[in-house]
Amino acid sequence: MLTNGEIPAAARVLVLSGDLGDGHRQAARALAETCGEGLAERVRAEVIDFMQEVYPYLHPMVKYCFMKGVEKVPSVYGYLYRKTRRKEAMPIPFKTFLSLGLSRFLTLLEEKKPDIIVCTFPLAAAAVSLLKEKGAVSTPLVTVITDHTDHSLWLQPHTDLYLVGSEQVAAALRLHGVSSSRVRVTGIPVRSRFSESFDRVRLCQSFGLDPQRPVVLVMGGGSGMLDGSVRSLIRSTSLLERLQLVVICGSNAAVREELEAELREHPTNRVIVKGFVEEIHEWMAVADLLVTKPGGLTTAEAVAVGLPMLLYKPIPGQEEDNAAVLEKAGVAIRATAARTLQDQLLELADNRLALAAMKGRARQFRRQRPTEQAWDAIMHLQQTASSVRQAWQATTTIREAW
Repeated sequence: MLTNGEIPAAARVLVLSGDLGDGHRQAARALAETCGEGLAERVRAEVIDFMQEVYPYLHPMVKYCFMKGVEKVPSVYGYLYRKTRRKEAMPIPFKTFLSLGLSRFLTLLEEKKPDIIVCTFPLAAAAVSLLKEKGAVSTPLVTVITDHTDHSLWLQPHTDLYLVGSEQVAAALRLHGVSSSRVRVTGIPVRSRFSESFDRVRLCQSFGLDPQRPVVLVMGGGSGMLDGSVRSLIRSTSLLERLQLVVICGSNAAVREELEAELREHPTNRVIVKGFVEEIHEWMAVADLLVTKPGGLTTAEAVAVGLPMLLYKPIPGQEEDNAAVLEKAGVAIRATAARTLQDQLLELADNRLALAAMKGRARQFRRQRPTEQAWDAIMHLQQTASSVRQAWQATTTIREAW
């Protein structure tokens, strides 16, 4: 059985992430960066990709199938998401898959000897819960839900604490029977740089943008899923007469190359195409409007910056839930299929009052210092668990003395 032993000077925290969707990795990264900025004396955090580490041979195939499934047949993904959403027990396919890696995973935990485990990836949380159920692990488990929604895969019986992005998620968890003491509304963890102030004019100049002309940022998530309606924007003369476009393709090199080839054929100084960018917080800071799929982390970063959003074609499942929460909060508008994306984009970009109102509501909706709040909750749980363990050890010692 894995035990924690003596409390170290700095608590060992293992953060388990996954790359089936970029948001899980970015949340883990935000936690690790904040730990390095102000908690180094109290915490030693290590981030590990659960899928890559535990399923090194299966992981590439699983990731390929997942990404292609979401891109090509989102309706099937949505059906499976809804079908498993309210399951009280873990679906058999997931349990079977997890069982294939439990031995390797347990070896990893015995090697790392964490004082607390934090999961930003639901399969990792499910695997830890299974090991705790078997009595192989007793380490406290914290699950960070990276969307504004609930799903059975996130909800595991041996989770000690849930960190969620909004009151809506907290309420949903309570409906599932999760006690309020096991839920903290911290906001979705984003890096602290998204809360910084920037000189927009200087940034525009450094990026080759006109500070006097509206800037629209277009993102397709970490995998750069940009469909034809989004790509057609860079060919619209009427749109480019009125604003500037910055298209972020993420890790999707094929899409980036296609767009760059089109710009070489039809040159314009009103469109910038980028791949993965480290300084995405700065691109958000210069933008007046974000056109994006409603992923949990991307939208949380936009809210932190105060950037209004036009949400397009959410994937059935968590992205639809995210869109509903963000629309209700008044920080985003969902594009409809009844009108072209270009028409809706131009209408919103020209409506300065609406954009200002969305910015104001973002300030009300966002959580202050979400990553710091997350660490406060994590460390409180770790200290509580340590105190309980010390009390139990003291009682055992007294009994042995008698």
